Amino acid sequence: MNADVVQILVTFLLSTPTFMVAVGNSWTSYTLILLQSTESPLGYKITTNDSNLLSSIIMLGCISSIGVGAYLNDKIGRKNTEILSGLCYVLAWSIITTAKTVTQLVIGRYAIGLGTGVHFVTGVVYIGEISQTSIRGTNLSILTFMYNMGTVISYLEGWFCSYAVVNYLNLSVAVAFVLILLCMKETPVYLLRLGKEKEAIKSLKFYRGRSTVTQEILDEIGYMKSQLTNKKYNDNTDFEKSSQNEKEKLNVTACNTEQISALSTLRSVKSAQRALITLVINLSLAVCMGMIAVQAYAGQFFLQAVPSLSPHLCSVLLAVLVTIFSGLSVIIVDLIPRRVIMIGSCMMAASCMACLASMLRWAWAPDWGIPAVVVLYSVIYNCGAVNIPFIQIAECLPPEMISFGTCVVMCSMFLANFAVLFVFHPAVDALGLDAVFFLFAIISLITASVAFLIMRETRKIPFEVVQNMFEHGYLYQRQIRLLVEH
Repeated sequence: MNADVVQILVTFLLSTPTFMVAVGNSWTSYTLILLQSTESPLGYKITTNDSNLLSSIIMLGCISSIGVGAYLNDKIGRKNTEILSGLCYVLAWSIITTAKTVTQLVIGRYAIGLGTGVHFVTGVVYIGEISQTSIRGTNLSILTFMYNMGTVISYLEGWFCSYAVVNYLNLSVAVAFVLILLCMKETPVYLLRLGKEKEAIKSLKFYRGRSTVTQEILDEIGYMKSQLTNKKYNDNTDFEKSSQNEKEKLNVTACNTEQISALSTLRSVKSAQRALITLVINLSLAVCMGMIAVQAYAGQFFLQAVPSLSPHLCSVLLAVLVTIFSGLSVIIVDLIPRRVIMIGSCMMAASCMACLASMLRWAWAPDWGIPAVVVLYSVIYNCGAVNIPFIQIAECLPPEMISFGTCVVMCSMFLANFAVLFVFHPAVDALGLDAVFFLFAIISLITASVAFLIMRETRKIPFEVVQNMFEHGYLYQRQIRLLVEH
C-alpha cells in the first residue's frame, strides 16, 4: 500500500480521541436541557450548579492528566499511552451510559477530561513520529478536522437520537478505537530510543507501506538515529555496507541512543528553548483571538438573522461549514508555506472581528451580514490560526523533549482558554460586545505581527535546518540575514 495512504489512515485512527473530545464537549449543549427537564433520564431535575459542573469538569480532568500523559509517553511508549487514553473514554461513556445520579455523570465527564489530557500530548507526538516530512502538516491538520467532525456528529446525535442511543454510540466508538489501536505498531523513533532497531525497522516498514526492508527504509532509520544522537547522518554508513540480504540488513549495529532528559536539553540547548517559547507564544495568542466569543454568540446571531430556524439547525449548519473548510485546510497545509497561512489567517480574522464589531456598534449591515461574517471568521480561524501552531509542535521540538514540550505548549493553551473565559463576560458587561470584538481584532493583528517576527518556516524543511534557524536568535528576519551572509 502507498506510504501516504497508510499514514493518513493511521492518522485518522489516532485522531479518534480528538473526535471524542469534540463529542464530549458538545454533549452538554443538548443534554443539559433534557437533564433539567421533568423528563430527565436521572429521574429528577439537575440544578444550575450541577449543569455548570458538568460543563466545566472536563477541563479539570484534562489539566490534571496532561502532565501524566507526557510522563507515560516516554515511559511506556506512544502506543500504550494512546491506548490508555482510549480506555479513559471507554470508562467515561460506560459510567455515563449507566449513570443514575448526577455524581456519576460528573465522574464520567471527569474521565473524559483525563483521556483528553493524555491524548493531547500523545496524539501530536505519535502522528509526528510516523509521518514523513512531506505530509506531516497534512496529517497533523487531520486532528483539527476530526474535532470539527466530532462537533457535527455530536449535534446530529443530539438532534435525531435519544439520550441512551447517544451514549451507547459514543461508547461503541471508544471501544472500537482501543481494539483497532491494539493492531498498530509503536513509533520507530521511540523504539530506537530503547535500542530496539529490528523492531524500529519493522515499524517503519509498516508505516511506509513496505513488505520488505529497502535501502530507503534503512536510510530513514539512519536519519532518525542521527536526530536522537545529535550526529550528522552520512549516507555512506554501515547500512550501505551491509549486504542486500534482508536478514543481514536487520542485523544492524545498535546505535548509542543515550537518554537525555527533556529538562537537560531545555537548559543546555538554546535552539530548543527558543522553539518552545515561540510555540507557546504563537498558540497562546491564537487562543486569545476570540473564537470562544464567536462560539458563545453564534447561535444568537443565527437566530436573529433567521428566526424561523431551530437552534439545533443553526448549530449544525455552522459546524458543517467549519468542518468542510477545515477539511480543505488538510489539503492546502502542505502546499502553502506555514508562515503565509498563519499570518494571512490572522490578518483576515482581524478584519472579520473588526467588521463584526462595527456591525454591532452601528447596525449598518442586513440581518444576514453578522452570521455570514461569523461563518467566515470560523472558517479562517480553523484553517490557519489554530492549526499551524499545532503542526509546528512536531516540526520544531527535538525528539528528546517532544513529550515534555508538547505538555508545556498544551498547558499554555489551556491557561489561555481559561483566561479568556474568565474575563470574557465581565469584559462584555463593562465594555459591551462590540468593544470586546474590537479588542479581539487588535489581538489578531498582534498575533499576525508576532508570527511575522518569530515564526519559522517549517513546511517540508528538515528538522536540523529548523533547529539551525533557532540557533541565531528569536527574530526570523535576523536569522535569514545570517544564513545569507554565511
